[in-house]
Amino acid sequence: MPGRFLPRTRTSRTVLAGGLTMLALGLTGCSSFTPLIGAQPLQNVAAATTPTPSATPDLVFDSVFTDMGSVHPTLMIGDDLELQLDMWTEQKTHEWYTDSEKLFSFVINVFDRSVPADAPFAAKRLVYMSNISVTATTSTTSGASVSPFVLDTDPLLVTLDPEALRSADGLLITSPKGGFQLESNQIGTLSADTYGVMLDFAMTISAESSAGAGGYTKQIVHVPVPVAIFPRA
Repeated sequence: MPGRFLPRTRTSRTVLAGGLTMLALGLTGCSSFTPLIGAQPLQNVAAATTPTPSATPDLVFDSVFTDMGSVHPTLMIGDDLELQLDMWTEQKTHEWYTDSEKLFSFVINVFDRSVPADAPFAAKRLVYMSNISVTATTSTTSGASVSPFVLDTDPLLVTLDPEALRSADGLLITSPKGGFQLESNQIGTLSADTYGVMLDFAMTISAESSAGAGGYTKQIVHVPVPVAIFPRA
């Protein structure tokens, strides 16, 4: 990925990652999207289409992520404005067992496709993110469902970039000068009959109507990522 945000980095950030994991786990009892949706007036709510998995015989749960080791869903959040989520695991995805350590990292960027990739940054529309929410919801053979992971926070509080560009609308995520990365998010032990987890990434986004115009449209966008959970051999 261009700029400072490298979606496939494995750089150790033990202290920070551990603190972020504690933050996420500490929020497990919170409502997943009510604070996010109710806190601000919205002009639009968009959702990404769930990726179509490839045919894999041992996958019980539709999971491109678990099948391929990473996932890169995209969502158009405006005219020629493309939001990209890059998510990957820190261990073999087919070793996401109910009782194993399950860590994932992700990067969020927006690309202004109305201008060439090498166009001056001033020609690109600015997009800011003021809230990031990630909620895991389990699927089980018993039909019971829990949320083993909930994160709901201001991206400026947890960004890994000490020089992150910001405004009153939040963290800049327009590539190549902006973006958001969060590493080593941990999903804890799941019930023995769990066969899948749906991760719902929700973001409060403010996008510039035209480059340099200063007028912004605010919306909440959702990107779902299904992840299969496997039984131990």
